[in-house]
Amino acid sequence: MMYKRALFFVFAAYSLWSFQGCKKFLDISPSSTNVNPTTVKDFQEMLNNDSLSKCHFFLLDVMSDDLQYSDVQITAASNYYLRAYLWQNTVWNPSDQDEMYNSTYSRILQMNIILDRINAAPADGYNTPENKSVVISQALINRAFYYLQLVNAYGGAYDPTTAFSDPGVPLVLTAKGNALPPRASVGQVYDLVISDLKAAVNNSHLSSKGTDVIHPGKSSAYALLARAYLYKGDYVLASNYADSTLAKERTLLNYNSIDYKSLSQLPDMVGNPEILLGRITTDLAFYSFNNATVLPSTTLTNTLTTSDLRYSKKFVSPSRFQPAYYNSANGNTMVFDNSIGVPEVMLIKAECLARNGSFSEAGALISKLREARLSPATFSAEKRTYTATNILGYVLDERRRELFYHGGLRLFDLKRLNKETSLKRDLSRLNYAGNTTLATLPAGSGRYLVPFSTTVLAANPNISQNPR
Repeated sequence: MMYKRALFFVFAAYSLWSFQGCKKFLDISPSSTNVNPTTVKDFQEMLNNDSLSKCHFFLLDVMSDDLQYSDVQITAASNYYLRAYLWQNTVWNPSDQDEMYNSTYSRILQMNIILDRINAAPADGYNTPENKSVVISQALINRAFYYLQLVNAYGGAYDPTTAFSDPGVPLVLTAKGNALPPRASVGQVYDLVISDLKAAVNNSHLSSKGTDVIHPGKSSAYALLARAYLYKGDYVLASNYADSTLAKERTLLNYNSIDYKSLSQLPDMVGNPEILLGRITTDLAFYSFNNATVLPSTTLTNTLTTSDLRYSKKFVSPSRFQPAYYNSANGNTMVFDNSIGVPEVMLIKAECLARNGSFSEAGALISKLREARLSPATFSAEKRTYTATNILGYVLDERRRELFYHGGLRLFDLKRLNKETSLKRDLSRLNYAGNTTLATLPAGSGRYLVPFSTTVLAANPNISQNPR
């Protein structure tokens, strides 16, 4: 099958799984291995597959400073989560599968199938200019999301002086052929992401939000443009695209409301007005390795504080018998919100305002978000004075409170902030008592980047490894 061959970096079985994931929408016989979508309706039904919103980015959060292992977890049998947590030189054993890489490129392949073939779709009642253009725009937004995640996971933070020489990830823009491309530069990947998103928002038929949380609309594309430009350090364009998002969608979910739901599955996002594009990540065997969920790091707990509803609703409070730990979905699985949402866009706008000296406006955005995240009593008791000197620190702390365990966003922030002398930091892993250093990660280290697994490199020898 041509499409299966095109997925050069994953095993054939994974490619087959990806297409069979669509069969409930395409009504393909379970015995068929040749999924062959041809009509605009077929392509729309590919986008209806909720697997597109189920991601595997938890490894990126394990590498950040937002979580902590217990002493028991540290002494567990070695596994890729533990090795990544300790920033070891070797993360992957020879047989380990990098599900983040494999599953993300599998989804990119599905978007490429749509984009390759939709212009040849036969004329029928569903093949209208509006339907066709919306399918194209949604495929472009999805592809841009996946590539922005990949380039920040496996590539360095965007640096305008080196972006077009720094290695990013392979760019695969078609489902045809059997090429083994090397890594494109970080700059090339960003150019693709921005080009895809700009093409999508230029579609007059694309609504602000999709028909449900798994379908992207114009607001999610604007939000991803704001994120991409923030990562590039272009605070003018990041601010402009944040404005474009907030002009359409700016409603927050008050965590004091009975409408708040603990996240255990994708449908829990339905009805949440903050969600612009729903994405979740499950922990993928972390619990089976450790027989426990993760613990919040001391620095995250100190930044959040236990009075913040983002703490009390997402962590089980400590007791004399056990430390605080992340609230699992069903006892042995952790589910994390990786969505594109209004709060992140507000914080992008706030950071851009803070960096240009507009501290009052930035402070107002922070206060609006915090009002929805704190009890009325806690919020009313806050006594803050925002100034030009302290506002950026307040904004960055709020990003950490809002976006922990969010598909690598904290790790990406650490990488980009390490480019700034006043904001860079070295990280350390300590034992639970905090009196023994287990590992260190200097600012700017190559160990901030996810290494490519042995299986990925074997499948495509043109990919160069990240130095550790």
